[in-house]
Amino acid sequence: MTEQNSVLANMGAATWSAEDGTAYEVALEGINHVVGAYSGRIREARAAGDSEGVRVFLQERTAWSQKRPSFSPADRRTVDALTAEAAEVLASLRGGAR
Repeated sequence: MTEQNSVLANMGAATWSAEDGTAYEVALEGINHVVGAYSGRIREARAAGDSEGVRVFLQERTAWSQKRPSFSPADRRTVDALTAEAAEVLASLRGGAR
């Protein structure tokens, strides 16, 4: 592959710092954990025959999945807010609260 055909050749410079990029990756990972936790809750609700729980958890999982493309490493305020929110939601889901 020649340099001019490389994906990296046309990327340009990042508009955020390495620290901002790392914070962004942490936020994405938090979102992924929340989505996974809701998947577990959906599975439990289905096993218990809790159709309302399934509906609510599906709705929440979808909402969290849709957050992935909604922010960028350049928006540190949103990145930090999503990281904090994901931590709170995970604590709640892992603690058994609805």
